Amino acid sequence: MIVLRVTILTLLLFITSCATLRPKIWPQGRDIRDIITSIPREVRKLPVESKEPIIQSNPTVLDGYIKSLPNGWVLAREPISNWNSSLSAVMGYFPDSLSVAEFWDDPLTLKSGFRIPVRRAKMMYEYTTRLTIERIELRFINIDFIYSITNIEASHYKLESVHKTVELKNIGFPQVTTEDVLQHKIMMTYGPPNEFDGTWHRYQDSNTEMNIRVLDDWNMAINLRGLIVESDLRRAIEHVYSEEGIEYKKMQLMESFDL
Repeated sequence: MIVLRVTILTLLLFITSCATLRPKIWPQGRDIRDIITSIPREVRKLPVESKEPIIQSNPTVLDGYIKSLPNGWVLAREPISNWNSSLSAVMGYFPDSLSVAEFWDDPLTLKSGFRIPVRRAKMMYEYTTRLTIERIELRFINIDFIYSITNIEASHYKLESVHKTVELKNIGFPQVTTEDVLQHKIMMTYGPPNEFDGTWHRYQDSNTEMNIRVLDDWNMAINLRGLIVESDLRRAIEHVYSEEGIEYKKMQLMESFDL
């Protein structure tokens, strides 16, 4: 009976110690760009601001409120795939001739010095309308690869960002310019940007960060990033590479270690 009590007490102490070592999740206010050094230049941290109702009437605004930013891949004003959609699911929307994804390694460097193995993929296509020629790149990230290098199937790659270059066609008089698109389409739909740094018009809500740059009278760049994917990446880094995460992994390995 005494042996049984000692055994139960030992198990309880072991479970308690593991619980204290379990990785802590960063507060929602923390940003992935606070802890990594390899950051695309066009990406910047912005405060999330709630949009206020607008006063004037506008045909592109519903019920007096500015429209939300796209929550993923949108084609011809129709949402196709939300952020975190798998590469295998997105490939199903492409004709066979376009269903080829490019894969590459893109390790991230933490400010602590750790280099994190990250796998990425992208798919590119061209979309033509009466006014524009859009060259679109869908980018994916394999966060599961951080947990295990065996997670390499297409289903592990999640839609992370959409990058567009938009070229305006020469349609004669009156000719539409990128400044017209910015003023009479983008700002009339999404309101004024949260920030303009002289190059990029930056928008952000709880789901998406959108950066827009006018290149010249005929061309503009539009980049969208899924913030939920960034949150998942931050969580994976904390689970695997934080001090608590490393100690927790060691405790798991110790369970199979026999003296």
